[in-house]
Amino acid sequence: MPNLAALTMALVLCGGGVFLFVLFVRRLLLRIAMRRWPRMRGIVREHRVHSQRNRHGAGHHRPIVTVECTSAGRKWRVHCDSPTRLGFATENAARSHMERFPRGESVEIYVDPNNPQRAFLVLPEMSALLLLFLGSLFLLGVGAGVINGLL
Repeated sequence: MPNLAALTMALVLCGGGVFLFVLFVRRLLLRIAMRRWPRMRGIVREHRVHSQRNRHGAGHHRPIVTVECTSAGRKWRVHCDSPTRLGFATENAARSHMERFPRGESVEIYVDPNNPQRAFLVLPEMSALLLLFLGSLFLLGVGAGVINGLL
């Protein structure tokens, strides 16, 4: 009879691997779809950092750049975030990232054709996709190894 705790751990690891792989596939499909999205020019108007802290004091800081676009005589503002919701451990690092898009500069954004309020300055980060892929492989491999050892 296999050890119930080990079997539970193996199933959790495999489930985590599947979950990570699904996240990887979703982000990869978003990257592919974004390449076909229409692009618009806009002017960077504002920078801000969306910070979240947990109980232990560590934080997650996401840079958000507000871009003003004009189309058919109509102006609107779009808040451009990271498509993978990738953030930084410190607020200074997030602010440093936003320096790539100085205020008043003209930038090109990817606009979701189904929801024009959803726009991004960059494609999903390959580093985030790679981490999701490698994490899913690791969890699936460890989970499969534990299950193989139990059978």
